[in-house]
Amino acid sequence: MTAKIDPELEKQFEASIRRFDPPRDQTGVRELFDFALDAVAAGYRPEMIERAFAVAEQMQDRDPASPTYGNFRWYWFNEKPGDRNAVEFSMERGVLIWKLYRDRLTPKAREQLERLITLSIEGIRLHRVSESYTNIFLMKTWNCIAIGEATGRADLAAEGYQMLERWLMHVWESGIHEYLSPTYYGVDVHCLGLIARFAQRDEGKKLADVALRLFWTDIAANWFAPAQRLGGAHSRDYDYLTGRGHLDIALRRQGWLKDGKPIATDPYDELASWTPPAEMRALADRTPRFVRQRWGQQPWEMAAQHIGHNFSLGSAAATYWNMDKPLVLNLPGDINTPVASFLMDARNDPYGKSKIAEGTSGHKKSLHLNPFLASVQRGPEVLLFATADPSNPKHFMHHEQIDGLFSHFFFPTNASVWDATSAAPLPLKGRHELDGERPVFLRSGDVAAGIRFIVRTASDGKSAPLALIADGDKFGAARLTVEHAASKPAARGIIGIWIRAAEGLDDAAFARFRAAFASSKVDVRHDGERLDARVQGLQCPLRVAVGVAKEERTAIEGAEPGAEAALLAVDGRDIGRELVGSAGPVARYRKLLEDAERGGTTALVPETPIEAEAAQLLVGEIRTDADSSASGGRFIWVPEPKGADQSGGGRANYLIHVPKAGRYFLWGRVLAPTSKDDSFSVYLEQPRSGQPPATIEWHTGIHPKWEWARIEPQGPKKGQPQGINLAEGMLRLEIRGREKGTKLDSLFLTAKPTATPPAK
Repeated sequence: MTAKIDPELEKQFEASIRRFDPPRDQTGVRELFDFALDAVAAGYRPEMIERAFAVAEQMQDRDPASPTYGNFRWYWFNEKPGDRNAVEFSMERGVLIWKLYRDRLTPKAREQLERLITLSIEGIRLHRVSESYTNIFLMKTWNCIAIGEATGRADLAAEGYQMLERWLMHVWESGIHEYLSPTYYGVDVHCLGLIARFAQRDEGKKLADVALRLFWTDIAANWFAPAQRLGGAHSRDYDYLTGRGHLDIALRRQGWLKDGKPIATDPYDELASWTPPAEMRALADRTPRFVRQRWGQQPWEMAAQHIGHNFSLGSAAATYWNMDKPLVLNLPGDINTPVASFLMDARNDPYGKSKIAEGTSGHKKSLHLNPFLASVQRGPEVLLFATADPSNPKHFMHHEQIDGLFSHFFFPTNASVWDATSAAPLPLKGRHELDGERPVFLRSGDVAAGIRFIVRTASDGKSAPLALIADGDKFGAARLTVEHAASKPAARGIIGIWIRAAEGLDDAAFARFRAAFASSKVDVRHDGERLDARVQGLQCPLRVAVGVAKEERTAIEGAEPGAEAALLAVDGRDIGRELVGSAGPVARYRKLLEDAERGGTTALVPETPIEAEAAQLLVGEIRTDADSSASGGRFIWVPEPKGADQSGGGRANYLIHVPKAGRYFLWGRVLAPTSKDDSFSVYLEQPRSGQPPATIEWHTGIHPKWEWARIEPQGPKKGQPQGINLAEGMLRLEIRGREKGTKLDSLFLTAKPTATPPAK
């Protein structure tokens, strides 16, 4: 019997049922569990929950020999699971039903759900997820903890808690990889909210709380209050024009977003909600402010944003994916005003409104190019360079059809467009060819932005034309477009943009702003292989120099001193490190490093074999075990409880004193019986050296018995060993689990290229 429920909610349930009873091609497995959770919480038609679970069981891979065993087809029309994230999205809600509402299910539905969850454990464990894949890694973390604790699988719950520790160590080193994503930040705060509320271990709750404070501080620091949205550059943004996404659900519930839409009433959002302290919201009201944050291990994997009273300007120093917005200007307006933003495009889709399928799952997204990019920002000023090469598949991911090559800078039509000297704005209608050597200005209210396209290289090597194009009122946006190729390009296109913004400008100040920017010096040197651009910045010269063909950043100058070390800094204060530095595994690591630098912890030394089990700190799933044939009788590994083809995890830390700067050679004594368990990742960091950390994917090769294998930065090669350049001082060497089952007995670091480790 159906409980008495709101008529509007009943209409939503009826619409959901029509989508899966009977199933259609576009019936999604995620929506089956959405319906089941909402329906059981509302007491709606238990027999239809049975039907939803029956369809889900038909979509689950039940072949034990399959690499996607236990996972789900995302859509009914898929022949087999393609997007392995399906099991995570399904169980995120499935385990809540089991944990909170299983007594409300019919006996048949309970049996169905128990089968689905039991088999999903296999799919979750076979699902390889990197810490950098933030939203799915945190979702898998929640699933492991919740399913493990709800079903009595202590091993699975422990794996989830270990994953949370691993992720926080990753954040300490690299920041949040899917930085400022309006879609995935919503997933992140919901998954962490569930852990903070329902995890049984107090330490797990505390770590989730730390992570939530970091996310909401990040949101507040980058919040552009006039438009009630995240400002700045974004990774993985599904909404190019206004930057809206799944995060809006949490923002609306917390009162940050006041768009007139009702607060979500579904049980998932209510259960996952976490309320940030008031002082975090206060940070969003501080203007002006400057934010800089890390989102990767490399020094150029950074983002920055200047937030003023009525505008913000943000940039990224590299691309993350093909849904990035690496240069974003927010002009005066409201929540419906489009941003101004740069992208490279090959599908004549300047506003991100034409969706195409990504991969084998059938998901349709607005995918643009993923160019090589380099930039520098100082205050309200950015110098950015980007290039897309049709011969590089990374640049043109998921682009089977290529209609041309364009660089667009789109902007809201409530802004007027000016040149350097005109007494009136340019007409914003149709298409107008512009002189690409002259700056263009946008003006909205008391805010102005000057834009100079200092490099515009077409795919034929000539100067690419620049046009002002108004596409009508459909999107509330117009664009400045550089056409590198009108049809499929034969070679790369190159763009260089210098943008400067200011506010508080009346007519006279606007005229002075235009004159000053137009007369500022620019020096561009480009010989086909190398590009070196220098501009006269407001506070100091800005410079970006790159090797174009090899896609190398050879010089980036003009950012604030010490900016590359910031995790999440606001006006120079690194709030991110203050927050994460107190987290369990990070706090242990910091104490270990401080003790070693004071001499309180004995550092290991080169030229002497290092027992793997002598690691000063273990984080995550990696552990020591016994083997009489191993040196010292013990080794380290990430155990493989359910077969070889699974992701590894965990970290073993070694602090080594390097007595003299130079080239060193690293060996490891391994047992790797098959090609499915023959790799680790090796992370090298010297925090006091000023050098960026390095990560080596160490494919050991097959070793059915304990044997030494050399670790090479670029993989094994014939001839002389490559070695690793190290500075004098403390080295943090970290062995990271990559494939479960690979065993490590000892390490050997030597400065002698011809030296070999002892036989045992």
